[in-house]
Amino acid sequence: MEHGAWGELARSLSGLRAAFDESYEATHGFLPESPAGEECRRDDLGGAWGDTPARDANIMPLTSVFVLLDHMGSLSTLLTSPGGITATHTLARAMLDISTGPWFLLEPGIDGRERVRRHMNLRLQSLKEQTHLETGTDRTAIKVHAEGRIQRIVQAARAHGFDVRRTNDRYQPPFLGTKLPTTTALATQMIDPTLGQLLWRIGSAVAHGQQHGISMFLEQIDQPVDPLHGDAAAQMGASAEATALRCGGAPLAVICTLQRLFLQFGWDTTRLSIATADVVNTWQSVAGVRRGPVPEGLRGSSRSVMQGRL
Repeated sequence: MEHGAWGELARSLSGLRAAFDESYEATHGFLPESPAGEECRRDDLGGAWGDTPARDANIMPLTSVFVLLDHMGSLSTLLTSPGGITATHTLARAMLDISTGPWFLLEPGIDGRERVRRHMNLRLQSLKEQTHLETGTDRTAIKVHAEGRIQRIVQAARAHGFDVRRTNDRYQPPFLGTKLPTTTALATQMIDPTLGQLLWRIGSAVAHGQQHGISMFLEQIDQPVDPLHGDAAAQMGASAEATALRCGGAPLAVICTLQRLFLQFGWDTTRLSIATADVVNTWQSVAGVRRGPVPEGLRGSSRSVMQGRL
């Protein structure tokens, strides 16, 4: 294992985590003068779904970001470990998946009402999934609780003039206004339409264990096993260059999500900008990618990172 290159990839991810930790420890949430703070001051959507839905909609992404960063820490550990060849790609795919929720909720430029609508749609989806946890059994406490929460959200949404749809579907959750975009659609939008879709598909192939995905790690060696039938020996392996290229969507997803979080919470982006530029430069250097303009999805709220290149 090329410890130098692998170590550089891991080191750059640690910089992203440090940038987040520093800001979180200084604030423990959004600042009063931030977009999130302004939405909370204007919140008039209290009801059966909660007294402070605007605050809930702004805080909820933070919990997902903690999960996302924990996965990033695991990826960093695997990058400097002797085993776990395919696990790096599986974690990268999971990071792309996890990041879509907070990234979608933290979109800049939408008003507090729209953010609450998105948050409630995510809650409705989660609650509906809870009702399916014990399929085939009698009504349990889990089902009763989830169904009750769904009804309270629907009740409050109607009271505030939201268009509530698909309330009687046995399998699909109700939704307010328009349905949630699919995870695949969000993953491809987050980074870059073409690059994001490619990275998502590569990660899916490995995470789902398809033969064409696992075969990416097989390398034929010049050692015949059965010359009569043409069998040849092969070995599992991965280079830092290939891993940086195939897993590159994971750190980009973290960057995109953190940029939106920092903007919405009013956090200073200086440290994040430095860490972002380091990640972009390090991963593209290890991957051997020719430098070009930063994809639009990476621009976010950071300023100095604009000097970084992909």
